[in-house]
Amino acid sequence: MNQSIPALIAQRAASVGGETILRTKDRGIWKAVSWSALNAKVSEIGLALLKAGFARGDVVAILSETRPEAVYADLAILGCGAASVAIDPDEDPDRVCHLLSSSGARLAFVENEEQLDKVLNVRDRCPGLSRVVVFDMKGLRDFNDAGCVSLADFVRTGGSADWAEAIRSLDADQPAVIQFPRSEGFGLGRTLTHGDLMHMVASGRIRMPIQSSDERLAVLRLSDITERVWGLYLGLETGCISNYPEGPDTVIENLQELQPTVLGADAAVWAHLHGLATAKAKAATATQRWAYGWALNAGRLGGSKGQLANLLVLGAVRRAFGLRRLRLAYVGGAPVGAPAMDWARCLGIAIQRVDEVTASAGQVDERYRALLENAYV
Repeated sequence: MNQSIPALIAQRAASVGGETILRTKDRGIWKAVSWSALNAKVSEIGLALLKAGFARGDVVAILSETRPEAVYADLAILGCGAASVAIDPDEDPDRVCHLLSSSGARLAFVENEEQLDKVLNVRDRCPGLSRVVVFDMKGLRDFNDAGCVSLADFVRTGGSADWAEAIRSLDADQPAVIQFPRSEGFGLGRTLTHGDLMHMVASGRIRMPIQSSDERLAVLRLSDITERVWGLYLGLETGCISNYPEGPDTVIENLQELQPTVLGADAAVWAHLHGLATAKAKAATATQRWAYGWALNAGRLGGSKGQLANLLVLGAVRRAFGLRRLRLAYVGGAPVGAPAMDWARCLGIAIQRVDEVTASAGQVDERYRALLENAYV
């Protein structure tokens, strides 16, 4: 049994290397990433981290929107033995400074010029931070700083270490992820070990019947533990294909295009979808508004009327919002508001909470309960 996510990736690369596990939208085209390609991208960053002296006891930060490079970096950090701390790109400089300094991060991966500026503005207050690696160098062609390097240049520094041996040496009790409180403030981070992550993933698989034939759209950031554990890591364990949008502004468009079968979101995403539907209904004709209202009521009641409403109206509504094929929806953290929850229920969508412990075979997984409390601080 794999005792870490990087070990799982290496095993799948060896057994089903040609199968797709990720897709990324680039210039309007979905590009597939196989297990073998994923393992190669993770290991090249990981080898560079090893060459730079990162190992157990070290911490590396990631400050980025949702994008594949953030995923590769996170998995590489775990594989080299260091602990990963993901920072929300909307955080202000003081909060970023606190997260970098209190976690003890010695290196930070940043998305672009905007996030680089944020880190450089607080670098003098983060004595442990010695290096910054930038994913996207757009606008930075003439930038020169001895402590900063592009991702492309960073991976070229990789040494000849044995990546397979590095991930085999990971211990279940070794720190893997540092998760900070979701609310504003300057609280301390909580540590999750490799064993903790694998236990959470295993428990999540029991609760959510995700299959290798499923596809999901990554709508949350890596800094959100719901995306990290029950999105990325659980997706890797189950073989569910993770699709990464072009950017935050294209999520709805990509959702409509992809029509995923699995959607891990948060309360804000569902509130946004409900708000869009409400706005469209208000702008519709009187007849269309009546049909929409009738269909929602029928969907809420279920039965034969609900089936008829789905056939005549609600199926089209689901398709318009990228929810036509959706069979599993889940959230963590703040609960979905009552209006959005009712709207989803009328559409036949049951939104499951991943941060609530339910009894399985009459037993409550106390470790899972404790880990949830630790993760959703």
